[in-house]
Amino acid sequence: MYEGTDETMPKPPFVLLVNPWITDFAAFDLWAKPLGLLVLAALLRQGGCGVGFIDCLDRDDPFTNRHPEIMPGKDRAYGTGKYPRAPMAKPDAIQDIPRNYYRYGIHPESCLRRLAETPEPDMVWMTCSMTYWYPGVQLAVGLLRRVWPEVPVWLGGTYARLCPEHARRWTGATAVYTGTQVELPEVLKAATGFSVRNRPAWEILAKAPVPALDLLGRLRYAPILTGTGCPYRCPYCASGLLQPRRERRSADAVFGEIAGWHQLYGVADFAFYDDALLIDAEDSLKPALKRVARELPGLRFHTPNALHVRQLSAQWCDLLAAAGFRTLRLGLETTRPERQREWGGKVEETMFREAVKNLRASGFTAREIGAYLLCGLPGQKPSEVAEAIETVEAEGACPYLAEYSPIPGTPMWRQAVAESPYPVETEPLTHNNSFFAVRRPDFSLEDLEALKEKARRSRRRLLGDAAGGKHKR
Repeated sequence: MYEGTDETMPKPPFVLLVNPWITDFAAFDLWAKPLGLLVLAALLRQGGCGVGFIDCLDRDDPFTNRHPEIMPGKDRAYGTGKYPRAPMAKPDAIQDIPRNYYRYGIHPESCLRRLAETPEPDMVWMTCSMTYWYPGVQLAVGLLRRVWPEVPVWLGGTYARLCPEHARRWTGATAVYTGTQVELPEVLKAATGFSVRNRPAWEILAKAPVPALDLLGRLRYAPILTGTGCPYRCPYCASGLLQPRRERRSADAVFGEIAGWHQLYGVADFAFYDDALLIDAEDSLKPALKRVARELPGLRFHTPNALHVRQLSAQWCDLLAAAGFRTLRLGLETTRPERQREWGGKVEETMFREAVKNLRASGFTAREIGAYLLCGLPGQKPSEVAEAIETVEAEGACPYLAEYSPIPGTPMWRQAVAESPYPVETEPLTHNNSFFAVRRPDFSLEDLEALKEKARRSRRRLLGDAAGGKHKR
């Protein structure tokens, strides 16, 4: 399979990358693209490999959207929208949740058609973001095995990193990759004999090519990453586990990528994927946004990941407004000082108030300013969340609940395992925030639903009845 023209020059492998289905109670394309997989596609191409891509979350697949079994996708503002979906049986582990369960994405028959049109690859690389979406991986691996029984399937991504033993046992993948991007060229060489010609690009963010967004279909928006890692180590978050190294891209690289997607494909909406967008950004993001404001008027920027409120000075807020930011999400988390200290010490309520004041002075409205509030963490009371919702509304910002999901390997994981009556250590389906694995008598599933409705009512009061917003983050 890997024979070349001579023994020292093995044939470059053809790698098929697959973004599998989401299986969940609710899912919404809130600027969600498989950025890691698209970066790998760009690195493989630059390194001399052949690359194919199948996106099982394609919102525009004609076969799927016409199929009688499918509820078709719908477009929403700024490139977001609903995925096509079909009901599916709830797995036994989450049967007690009184909600319908769905497969989000293209019809499996459409996937089989795409596989039939694809040359047999030397290997398949697959990702999975949420630990509780693994049934979508099982479906994808099963279809791949029907078409190419002998082709190795490598599974990586967040689920593989956090639950490797479960992934090895239950997904059917040939290999579960838990290493870093830096190590992948050697792993690829060991499997195929082929050495990529761009090894430094795999090791340093500044040398990496732009993600292969051209492999997607219609580009409604583009994800942008200005840096990796986060300086904080919050007890509920896996960012430090998944991306321990802090790196920043140059201002020229960030601006060039934005300008390139706009000029090549007419993209006007951009979503930042950084965990710490405004931290240490004086020499990277700030100069890039100044150029955007001068040279690319009319673009729109969105921050689905929370911004650190301590960075939102009047100067920064003026720049965000000038550059065209339209969706701002602030990481308030809680209004209780003892919780703020316990959960990382990143924010205080006075910082939040000052940040909203600065954003308001720069022209942002309640429709554009939202605050994420953590909800359902071990030890937390419903009254704490209700208090925070009221505080956010009083400041003229929209409250959005970030419902707790137990994440293996985080400092809070052990506490979640101890408090949960469910098999969170062995069944990732129970990590689903809709399942609420750490529910208890003093914070029940009914309490969670009541708080979600309280946050929706708050948004309706601020924005009007049509804008309460019910989709899942």
